[in-house]
Amino acid sequence: MATNLVIQTAFLGDLLLSIPLLKRIKQQTNHPLALVCRHGLGEFFLKTKLVDSVFEIQKGDSKSYKNVAANLNLLDLKTIYAPHQSLRTHLFILNLKAERKIGFATWWNQLFFSERVHKDLSLPDAIRQQSLLQNSDNELQVFIKDYKSSKIAYQITNSLLSAPPMWSSMSLKNQILEDKATWARFLERRGLSAKRDKPWILIFPGSVWATKRWTTEGFGELAKRLLEKNYEVFLMGAPNEERLCAEVAALAPGSYMLAGQTTIYESALMLAHAALVIGNDSASMHLATCTETPLISVFGPTVIEFGYRPWGDQSYIVQHSNLACRPCGPHGHRECPLKHHRCMKEIEAQSILALASKIL
Repeated sequence: MATNLVIQTAFLGDLLLSIPLLKRIKQQTNHPLALVCRHGLGEFFLKTKLVDSVFEIQKGDSKSYKNVAANLNLLDLKTIYAPHQSLRTHLFILNLKAERKIGFATWWNQLFFSERVHKDLSLPDAIRQQSLLQNSDNELQVFIKDYKSSKIAYQITNSLLSAPPMWSSMSLKNQILEDKATWARFLERRGLSAKRDKPWILIFPGSVWATKRWTTEGFGELAKRLLEKNYEVFLMGAPNEERLCAEVAALAPGSYMLAGQTTIYESALMLAHAALVIGNDSASMHLATCTETPLISVFGPTVIEFGYRPWGDQSYIVQHSNLACRPCGPHGHRECPLKHHRCMKEIEAQSILALASKIL
């Protein structure tokens, strides 16, 4: 049987925002769905049954791309959808054989695709990615038009961000909660069964970009106060964020360090059973929306209007709204361009604690 393919080799957060696109493709066709993504990210999408097969590439390794392309060309590819817009991705697509190749239109990429779609930057990225389907999905086309005219994409009321429409949901909560066997094994292996008597709060203090991280001292103070309120506090993150989480843990004795010790899927299992997650503008907030976990996301150099807002209905935003220098770039920076980092340093732990208490 012919296979549909989605190519999304961006960071984890962008890949998670592809979930509504993946779900819509599965809903609209009976063909198997394959995914090309970065190395180490595919397991989550297989375990949640969003896709039927995964091909992982090693970024920066041309041999990896060639091997994956050779394997894909052994399949009968029907349609390729490419939300990722890098030149490397375009060249990769050029070497693939498929009936249709669909991507976003730019002034230079006409030769790479059989169909190109306008990328509407006013829409949240989850819908932007879904819009790749709109030329052959009239219902989706109407949904997108109506949503855009509603002008609610970035509305915030009492720190709560507007909910996404049901037709663009990222929720995988039911699938994850139904996996009771994996959850039981995870609890046993980590010795966490004894910690089930208190509500869990998961804190993700990291981000790929340094300026998108709220302060270590802020996270430490927040974790300490939450422990005093009799919550279990877990410090989460990728392997390269272990040191950061250890610094937070040193400020909040009694918190539990799991940074670098869980897979993406295991983190999602924990989120599905947690009372609250607190983090930055990073992949963690997108993972939380997959499990419908209440979320507090701290925004600094970036703003939700870029489109990479948390795509869930229990997403709370904390930000320094009155700084003329915000935003300073679409992705943040290694260090503050103005050397003061006020957008994060002037956000106090007490304000986030008050919001957390209200949610809980």
